[in-house]
Amino acid sequence: MSRNIRSRALRDVSAVALLTLLAAPVAAQTLPPTSPENATAPDSTAQATPADQSTAGGQDVVVTGSRIARPEFETLQPTQVVGAAQIANRGYTNVGQVLSEIPAFGPPGNSGVGAQSSFGPAQTFVDFFGLGTQRTLVLVNGRRFVSSNTASIFGPVSAGTQVDLNNIPTSLVERVETVAIGGAPIYGSDAIAGTVNIILKRNFEGLQLQAQAGVSQKGDAPDQRLSLLAGKNFADGRGNITISGEYNRVTGLTAADRDITAAGYFFGTPATAGAFQRVLYPNQRYSAFTIGGVPFSADDFLASRSGIRNAAGQLLQFGANGTLTPLDLGTPMRQGYISSGGNSYNLPLQSNLLTTSERYIASAQASYQFSDRIRFFGEAWYVRSKGTNLIDQPNYNTALFDDAGRPDGNLLLSLDNPYLSATDRATIAANLPAGQNQFYLGRALADLTTGRAEATVETYRFVGGFDGTVPLLGRDFKWEASAVYGKSITNGRNFELIQQNFANAIDAVRDASGNITCRPGVVNATIPSIGGGACAPLNIFGIGQASQAARDYIFTVATPRSANEQLVFNANINGPVFQLFGNDVSLSLGYEHREEKTQFDPGAYYFGEPQADGSRVQYGRTIPIDPIRGKFHTNEVFGEVVVPFVSSKNELSWLKTLEFDGAARYVDNSLSGGDVTWTAGGRVGFFQGLTFRGNFTRSIRSPAITEVFNPTSRAFNSGLDPCDARYVGNGPNPATRRANCVAAGINPATFDSNFSNFTIPVTIAGNPDLRNEKANSWTVGAIAQPRFIPGLSVAVDWVNIKLNDAIRSLDGTDILNACYDSSNYPNQFCGLFTRGADGQLTTIRQGYYNAASYEMAGLQSTIAYRLPLSRVGLENAGTVGLSVNYFYRDKLQTQVGVGDINHDAGEIGYPRHSGTANLTYEGDTFNVLFQGQYTGKVKFNLDEAPNARNISGLTDWVVFNTTVGVKVNDQFNLRFIVDNVFNATAPFPATAVPGGTQPYFSGLIGRFFRVAATARF
Repeated sequence: MSRNIRSRALRDVSAVALLTLLAAPVAAQTLPPTSPENATAPDSTAQATPADQSTAGGQDVVVTGSRIARPEFETLQPTQVVGAAQIANRGYTNVGQVLSEIPAFGPPGNSGVGAQSSFGPAQTFVDFFGLGTQRTLVLVNGRRFVSSNTASIFGPVSAGTQVDLNNIPTSLVERVETVAIGGAPIYGSDAIAGTVNIILKRNFEGLQLQAQAGVSQKGDAPDQRLSLLAGKNFADGRGNITISGEYNRVTGLTAADRDITAAGYFFGTPATAGAFQRVLYPNQRYSAFTIGGVPFSADDFLASRSGIRNAAGQLLQFGANGTLTPLDLGTPMRQGYISSGGNSYNLPLQSNLLTTSERYIASAQASYQFSDRIRFFGEAWYVRSKGTNLIDQPNYNTALFDDAGRPDGNLLLSLDNPYLSATDRATIAANLPAGQNQFYLGRALADLTTGRAEATVETYRFVGGFDGTVPLLGRDFKWEASAVYGKSITNGRNFELIQQNFANAIDAVRDASGNITCRPGVVNATIPSIGGGACAPLNIFGIGQASQAARDYIFTVATPRSANEQLVFNANINGPVFQLFGNDVSLSLGYEHREEKTQFDPGAYYFGEPQADGSRVQYGRTIPIDPIRGKFHTNEVFGEVVVPFVSSKNELSWLKTLEFDGAARYVDNSLSGGDVTWTAGGRVGFFQGLTFRGNFTRSIRSPAITEVFNPTSRAFNSGLDPCDARYVGNGPNPATRRANCVAAGINPATFDSNFSNFTIPVTIAGNPDLRNEKANSWTVGAIAQPRFIPGLSVAVDWVNIKLNDAIRSLDGTDILNACYDSSNYPNQFCGLFTRGADGQLTTIRQGYYNAASYEMAGLQSTIAYRLPLSRVGLENAGTVGLSVNYFYRDKLQTQVGVGDINHDAGEIGYPRHSGTANLTYEGDTFNVLFQGQYTGKVKFNLDEAPNARNISGLTDWVVFNTTVGVKVNDQFNLRFIVDNVFNATAPFPATAVPGGTQPYFSGLIGRFFRVAATARF
């Protein structure tokens, strides 16, 4: 915009919108005075076209959650906005980071932080209100964007059409709008929790170059971002083309790179019962296996019972050089193979802290105004992003997982193995029963199979359409017709173990010449190895003793591939149909056709080797993974009406505003049939500057392709067995749980479940009979802009969502709880698992069912204040701004059937109290942003027994960030950004439980510095 138009626009909008543009990370309910198709660059070099000027006065905007243009500050649903200036000030490199600072969002379903799926590392999917990433609809310019989620049960997040926010260049974003509920009748399926609409800059004029680099205080985890934004008006301003390019790279970290994560804190079960079932210990270790290997005289996992000892009675393991060295068990837990301290296997170090990622984004937008009544618009996208999970748990050989000689069981090795030294051979032999010439080895293959995984995602997207106005009923109606096509392809590249070749390689012997070779007559696996040659012997003793030839022989490259396609046609028209009491009654009508296709090809390795009987066996340690292919289409009609009974045109002395808003959409889905989603609500104001609003919405989510088409697949899972002595006291009615476990023939006082200690086999199947999820949601709130405090805006809304028939892949814990917590035991859930004679679970038949319900309730509030210092007598001194966004999470709970209710409100990632505050100063040549983020105290598990842990949760936590910007001249400015200014550490012991890394990552990585430069021409 030119300076005079920008000034006029800013005078006309509310203080909240002002703070959005210039300061606040989260503004209240208004939006900048532009529609999604009229967003311009927020700097003085951007030039407004005639079309832009028509809306620059702030009279009519299109807001997310509605297709009807209306004056600002008249949104029906709670709306929050983050502007381009805030994105630049915070140095975000990913739109997911923008949303992570809005308190209503839970931890992302996946991001570059923490453990990653090998089928989509570093992808970023957001989770509004903690109801699941598949229930947050993400749009770009009000239109759907193709999903990059892998259509497999082993994908990065739950099945659905989630949008990877890595695809959106931050330099092109004008603003990000989030709307709680209410979006389903306007946009269709998936908007149960809410809608995120990313509005892009358009009609940009000029050239903008940005460079940014960051590094942690420890000198690691560097990131870089380079971007270019260029635009040109032509044909006397009737046309514009805007192109952008962005490069971003992040270098990752592992748990070993930070002292707090390397310390290995965990909640262990003491060997001797005490006041608490589990106690916090440091330095978690496993003695059933080590990287060098733990030798056993019998097929066992307890070194204290069957381990090899030296003459002095010390337990032994193979050290790094491949010879026996003492094994220190430290302080063993009740299980015997888990310890605190000692020198056995350090499992916590096998954890990814930050994923290495690299992405290239190119996009182009074009528009041309053919006449006053018709305009063409188009978009083209190409994105290439690569994520690398640096480390994960390796393959294991241990009696915990299977019998000796089986792929996951203890290795069964001959005393004649040529890699054994004579001394070690004699020591082991002295521990074996007479005549036994074999020994057992428990080993973590962490020096061979590191868990490193790579995936490259390529996304193509094209948008084209026309919009304009048409005279109807004596009035101008706005119309739009558009088509969107997108395709996303994910190619994985993972180094995987070939089990048959591995077994050949460890069975080493000496040939007639004394050379170490594989045993003659071995048969190689049918899948090619990396080396592609003959068997090479593998020294399995010690760490890193394998030759390169052996590595090339036992490994192959797995290449899974996932593809998603989307095609959307949309046509809509809206405008004022008649007047009521002098106010325009506006109506919007439209039609949408959408097609979604997905396919997942696991590749030859993960698919497994076909057998004569039609079954498949795995090439490695992973079970055979099934391919998935499916598609669906929808035909949808929708309408929306706004009826302003009382407005500024006909306000009364006692009634300033009275408006009804309604919308409905009929969705005919080829998989789940027809359904209706609708919303109804309104606004009422009795005083100037105070308006009340509320709405009720029926939302739906249609089944995802994976949920319907997934074949019966095998997997391995672990969870909380309700009959285990550690968990029998949990649940809604512990007495019922205990009684049902006893009725099943289990003694819950002493039972130690394998399912709660390690994994067991499960099956997971799709369900073609799934129905649409349905949510009944409502909001009620108020907006205040008191005249006696100019520049102050306050918005407070209560949000309530109740989701029924929720589609859920019932995991083992869900099924077991639904069985044993029920008063009508045994019920249908009890038939979905099998126990052996010893009570141990042997299999669980998991799958997708309309079996769950969710409830969420909370208070969302925003306070924004903007004070030009000229108002207090300081002319040309700039402006001070303050915004505070607070979220109170009253309820977040899940229930499967009539079973146990899982409460999340108040647990890690979902604190009851959270907030973000920004204090800003904006001057002609200097600006400052000081931000505070508050996370309230949380419990580890609200549903566990009071004596479950000696430490029940985490204290509240505050982290501060700051930005200092300097305008060198009209073309060049610099920003210095510091995250976690005071180097606040994460509350202790956040890393001791799953999920503790994500919400406290800033406290784990420590103080982080970024420098950014922007040049405009």
